[in-house]
Amino acid sequence: MTPADQSDPPFRCVGIVGLGLIGGSIAYGIRQAWPDVRLVGVDAPEIAALACRRGAIADARSAMDELRDCDAVILSAPVPEIATLVKEAAGLGRETVVTDVGSTKRRIMQVAGDRLTFIGGHPIAGAARGGLEYAHADLFRGRPWLLVPGSAAPEAAVVRLERLVRTLGAIPRRTDAETHDRVMAYVSHLPQLVANTLMSTAGTAVGADGLGVSGPGFADMTRLASSPSEIWRGILSTNADYIAEALRVFQAALPAGDGGVADSAKIEDAFREANQWFALMMGARAGSGNGGQSI
Repeated sequence: MTPADQSDPPFRCVGIVGLGLIGGSIAYGIRQAWPDVRLVGVDAPEIAALACRRGAIADARSAMDELRDCDAVILSAPVPEIATLVKEAAGLGRETVVTDVGSTKRRIMQVAGDRLTFIGGHPIAGAARGGLEYAHADLFRGRPWLLVPGSAAPEAAVVRLERLVRTLGAIPRRTDAETHDRVMAYVSHLPQLVANTLMSTAGTAVGADGLGVSGPGFADMTRLASSPSEIWRGILSTNADYIAEALRVFQAALPAGDGGVADSAKIEDAFREANQWFALMMGARAGSGNGGQSI
């Protein structure tokens, strides 16, 4: 980052509603890049107080309408809560750039409409554990950050937000809400459901002793089974149609019965296709550092 970047931040005052892993990491990243940017936060009193003590924010506020002095507001909460917060953010005025970090976009973008300068956002980053205590400035480094410009968001506002995202170390990529939700159904939401089902199926069949002799591959495949349901309820309910599509496609692609598993030619074809797609995925990830792509 150049000295010019440090002296000329895209926003002078940023409000963050929700100071958990994602919101806290955004705060730490902004603080590291632009120490003079004023950061204010809204969360439960004990969490906001902790964020102040740790230097993540300079000031704690109690409600959305106390963020009128901010020129950017980031909504970092579960998807159903974000939809409610978007309605409240409409009262801030069009001068304030509002964005979110939700894992689905259609419902949120529909609620935002053209009532405010809203740009949907979704950083593709996370950690095994949530909460402010696990937040850190490098959480987004090298990770995609999907942006869905709202109908009332001017290009200049999107460019400012993209600059903030890049400074946090992430790679901004523009998309639309429909494309976002369908892609996430296949690459995020389906894997979560598959991990849950695989874990429960194996556990029920072989018990704790059987699971105890499983290898690292099984652990890799089922890591998501430790995800908390309270986070996923809102994600799944707001993308149910595309997730149902993904489940149908996945189920149809599984080997059918004994014959499907024993057919060496079909298995070889399935492995070959999967190997090819894996190589393409790794290549696409390696090339994402160029930035500016859309999906």
